[in-house]
Amino acid sequence: MKREIQIIFKLAPRILAYREFRRKIMKDEKIDEEEIEKEAKKLTDAIIDLGPTFIKFGQVLSVRPDIMPEAYIKELSRLQDEVPPAPYEEVEETLKKDLGEEFKILDVNPISSASLGQVYLGTASDGRKVAIKVVRPNVDKLVANDVKIMRRLLPLLGLVLDKAFVDLMKTFVDEFSSRIFDEMDYNKEANNLRKISEFLKGYDGIKVPSLIKSTKHVLVMEYVKSTKITSDDVSVSDRRYLSYKVFKLFMTMLLDNDYFHADPHPGNVGIDEQGRLVLYDFGMVGKIDSRTRSLLVRAYFALTSFDANALVGVLDELGAIDPYADRDVLTQGIDLFMQNLQGIEVDQMEVEDFLDISNQVFYKFPLRLPYKLVLPLRMISVLEGTCRKIYPDFNFLEFSEKLLDEEGYKTKVVVEQGKEVFDNIKKKVVDFLIGRKKKPVVPLRVDDRKNRRVVPQVIIVFAIAVYFFTHNAVLSILIALLGLSFIRL
Repeated sequence: MKREIQIIFKLAPRILAYREFRRKIMKDEKIDEEEIEKEAKKLTDAIIDLGPTFIKFGQVLSVRPDIMPEAYIKELSRLQDEVPPAPYEEVEETLKKDLGEEFKILDVNPISSASLGQVYLGTASDGRKVAIKVVRPNVDKLVANDVKIMRRLLPLLGLVLDKAFVDLMKTFVDEFSSRIFDEMDYNKEANNLRKISEFLKGYDGIKVPSLIKSTKHVLVMEYVKSTKITSDDVSVSDRRYLSYKVFKLFMTMLLDNDYFHADPHPGNVGIDEQGRLVLYDFGMVGKIDSRTRSLLVRAYFALTSFDANALVGVLDELGAIDPYADRDVLTQGIDLFMQNLQGIEVDQMEVEDFLDISNQVFYKFPLRLPYKLVLPLRMISVLEGTCRKIYPDFNFLEFSEKLLDEEGYKTKVVVEQGKEVFDNIKKKVVDFLIGRKKKPVVPLRVDDRKNRRVVPQVIIVFAIAVYFFTHNAVLSILIALLGLSFIRL
C-alpha cells in the first residue's frame, strides 16, 4: 500500500496536467510550448524517482508518438542515459551463487549500469578477461509488484482521461509487462546474442562479444575493450561516415534478418582499436517476420519517395490504421506533411523537423502502433539520436536514400509490387477458368475506364522482365513507376 501511495503521489499531478495538454491537442487548440516542456520534464523526473520499473517504462514510452506528444517524447528520451548502479554488496551474493569459483570480479565498480542490470570486469579461471552482467538486486520482485500496481491503478485513468487513451494504455502495459520480464532473464539474452552474432559473422568491421556462460541472473561474455561511439576520444577523421556505418548496421539487421538489436543507444555501441564497431547488451532484441520486413522496406521507400498514397497503403497492411479511419482523409493529411518536407532540399533537412512532423501525424491522426512495430520504431528513434551525437549534421532521409540505393532495396520493392500485381492477375485468370461466380459487372463510363489497372499491370510485369534480362535496375524502376502512375490517372 505504501508503494501505491508513492506512485499515486508522484504521478497524479503529472497525469492531470497531461490531460489538459491532450485535450488541447485533440481540439487543435494553441499550447504554450514552454509550459508543456516544463511539465514533460516534471514527469520524467518523477519517473526517475520511482525507480527501475518506471525508468524502463518511460524508456519504452519515449518511442510511442501515438501515446505521447512531441515535447514528452523529447524529454523522456533522457531516460536512455545510464542510471546510478546499485552497491556491489547487494549483487555479490548473486554473483557468487551463479558463478562459483570459475570467475573473479576485478573491480567492484561496474563498467556500465542500466535500469535492470549492471556489468563488471572480471577474469575467467584460464586468465581471460570477461564482462559479467548481473541483474540488479531484488529487481524481479520490485518489477513484479510495480506491474501489479500499474494494473490495479489503470481503471483510475478512466476517471480523468478519455476511453481511447485508457484502452491504448491497457494494451501498452500488457506489452510492457510481457517484455520486461524477458529482459531480466539472461538465458534469453544469451540466445539473442547467438542469433545476432550468427547474422553478423560475415560482416567485416563488426565485433560481437562471444558468449561464455549464462544463468537466469548472470551473463558472462568475452570482454572487448572499446571507446563509446559518441565519445570525443573516438579518433576517426570522417564522423559522417562513422554515423552512416552505425546507421547501416542497425537498419540492415532490421530489414534483412529475423532478429535485430533494438537498443542502439551510445552505451551499447563502441569502436575498438582496429576500427571495428562493437555491439553490447542484447536484452532488447526484436524478432520480425519476413512479411512485416517486406512491408517495412516498402514503407521506407514510400517515405523517401514522399508517396503518401503508397505509405498509407503499407500502413494499412501493417495494421497501423484504425479500421474505421477515413483513408482518404488520412492520405490528405500525410500528404500535407510530405509537401512540407518536399519544400526543403533533402540534404539540408533537419532530422528533428522530420521526426516532429511524423510524431504529430501519429498523435493527431487515427493511426495506431501494432505490437510488432513497437521495437522497430523504438530502434529507429534511438538510432537517429545516436547518429546525431556522432555527427551533428546526420540526415535521416539522405542516409536512408543512400542505404536504399546501396543495398538494392528500391529494386526489391518494385519486384515485390510487380509480383503482387502478377499474383492478382493469376488469381483472376484462375477464377475465370474455374467459373467462380463474380458480382455483376456494371458497364464503365468513359471517365471510369481511367481506373482500370490492365495497363499498369502489364507495364509492371514488363518492368520485372526487363530487370531479369538486363539487370538494369534504374531502367526497370522507371518503367515500373510509369506503370504505377497510371493507377492515379
